[in-house]
Amino acid sequence: MISNPELIHYACIARSDTILAQHQSEKEPNMEALAAQCVAQTPPNHSLFSHTVNSRTYTFLIDPPFVFFAISHHTLLKSQTLPFLHRIRSSFRKTLPSSSDNVHHDFTPLSFQPQFHSIFNDALSFDSKDRSLRSQPPLSSPPQGLKKKKRPSDAPATLDVSDDAVSLSPLKPQPLPHDRHAKAKHVWKKHVWVLLLLDLFVCAVLFVIWLWVCSGFKCMTN
Repeated sequence: MISNPELIHYACIARSDTILAQHQSEKEPNMEALAAQCVAQTPPNHSLFSHTVNSRTYTFLIDPPFVFFAISHHTLLKSQTLPFLHRIRSSFRKTLPSSSDNVHHDFTPLSFQPQFHSIFNDALSFDSKDRSLRSQPPLSSPPQGLKKKKRPSDAPATLDVSDDAVSLSPLKPQPLPHDRHAKAKHVWKKHVWVLLLLDLFVCAVLFVIWLWVCSGFKCMTN
């Protein structure tokens, strides 16, 4: 959505290089010549095109034989400008004559200018409606006393009911007696190995002390 319409400096509908209708911001006057040059150089073989230079973004929505073009401030995102041009295209299509008369229609410069004022405002008002819908508070949550009940056939799970959401979380599996016995046996073996290593370490220390006191194996020879 476009929060600030003044960020759109210029917008127009063109057929080939003929501008059928246009809008320009009061803060950016005299942009018709620049827009005419851009429309005349519409990139071929494209349906969408956008280019930013000198703090301005030039956006094309190409739907042959028509081109929907906008010059906007560089802070206006492409995700905002393109939907805006799409809404202009949809409204413009509704004002066109039938397909049989469309071929013989005289598309002269600014021939759709009277309709474009309402088309442009409708595209902006759509953004305003979108913002108002987003700003509305969410529906009130149901009373806390109403809780969803589990059926016996449901898979084992716990139901967490809160003000914001309802989520299912799986139950933690309980360890089997066999698993508890195996775990206890593993811990017991670990303790035995620790005691054996401690005994081995103490014996090694005593042996080193004995060698130091006896200056090697002299005690045995004496």
